[in-house]
Amino acid sequence: MLEVQGLFSGYGRLPILRDVSLTVAPGEIVLVLGPNGVGKTTLLKSIAGFIRPSAGSVHFEGIEISGHAPEEIAQGGLRFVFEGHRVFPELTVADNIRLGGMLSMKGEFESRSERVLNLFPMLRQKYRQPARDLSGGQQQMLALSQAFVAKPRILLCDEPSLGLAQAILPPIFELLSMWASEGTGILIVEQYVDVALPIATRGLVMENGMISLQGSSLELAGNPRIRQIYLGLDRHMAIHRRYLSL
Repeated sequence: MLEVQGLFSGYGRLPILRDVSLTVAPGEIVLVLGPNGVGKTTLLKSIAGFIRPSAGSVHFEGIEISGHAPEEIAQGGLRFVFEGHRVFPELTVADNIRLGGMLSMKGEFESRSERVLNLFPMLRQKYRQPARDLSGGQQQMLALSQAFVAKPRILLCDEPSLGLAQAILPPIFELLSMWASEGTGILIVEQYVDVALPIATRGLVMENGMISLQGSSLELAGNPRIRQIYLGLDRHMAIHRRYLSL
């Protein structure tokens, strides 16, 4: 469904990605791992059209999309959920969800919106309130709900757990798993390796703008290099959990 071949990309004269190739099949969750600053977000933005690659190609359902405008790519069925809980703060929860389903059939929108409200009951409780009144975790749930009701065929998801307490994570990853079971291909960048790997089909490790390691989720979970490569994961996660407990 999604095929990236020999991608080189960056910001102006600053190269970030170097010869990156990957595929995402329907119903597959591909997890992109790696320390900060190695190009994970640049990869997603280059696929979604927010950065124009300098070389290589991106094909979505057999059609070349590299160099196309982000809105054109989104209309074709590829959705990008940014990090940082990006929603429309002045609009209500209900209106934020409706915006996600603007191109959906009425019956389908109602069905899918009901499913996310059942999964995230706190959004139902605050359905008529402005999104600015939501916590960070609730805003992330709302951002994912917007994308879900749009029913994309490919989802790019950047750090869905960023800044969130662990107690909030299970329903978020449950939604991603449910999404994939319907045939959506998902490419996800995530810091919480221990939570994300179990739902992933495959994983890719990036270093210095390149893919240095890849394999099934089971292979990567058992690979001792993952913790060495991934920013000293044990220490990083200990610091992260300590921060969330403050």
